[in-house]
Amino acid sequence: MITTVNNMDYLIEPVRMRLGDFEGTLYSDALIRTALVNSIKFLQKRWRSKYQILNSGMIAEQQPSGLLEQGYIWVSTTNGYTFLSVGFEVNDVFRNPFLEFDQPEPPVIEQNDEDAIILAAAYLVHLGKLTSSSSTFVSWSTEDIKYTNSESSKSMKVVLDALMSELNTLFKTRIAQPKATRQPLNIVVGTKVY
Repeated sequence: MITTVNNMDYLIEPVRMRLGDFEGTLYSDALIRTALVNSIKFLQKRWRSKYQILNSGMIAEQQPSGLLEQGYIWVSTTNGYTFLSVGFEVNDVFRNPFLEFDQPEPPVIEQNDEDAIILAAAYLVHLGKLTSSSSTFVSWSTEDIKYTNSESSKSMKVVLDALMSELNTLFKTRIAQPKATRQPLNIVVGTKVY
């Protein structure tokens, strides 16, 4: 579980709303934060790694001289190495610098993309709940008594399918594919190196 604050914490409350945890008593912040981080990873294939999660393995061991003094670190992304602001912490989300974005930072996540991340996080929490509860979904009977708990698993599966269907519809209708470039856009503006 991710217990340290990250730059997606403002999405915790909308995820709670999707899960029906209005009082914040059913799911911990750490669980939802972990689901948010994993939702970015879950969605990476859908939008060509538009957003990525910083982990310690991405930070290059050999930093170019003077880079830290300028407020940057050298990191490995899915598209290659780039500079990233020193303010980013492990488990923070950052924009893929090799893609074009419509909305300037801040925030890191474009508003049009927040719904997809929230839905994916809610989906992952529900999937985990369904998986961890699978041993309680049993049916048994005797000559006099019949017990079944399979209806609750069916209703949980319906919610899971509805979340995935909404996520699929969202990608088909609202979220455009990002445009790729040959170099990070935040490094050299207006020039291309071939």
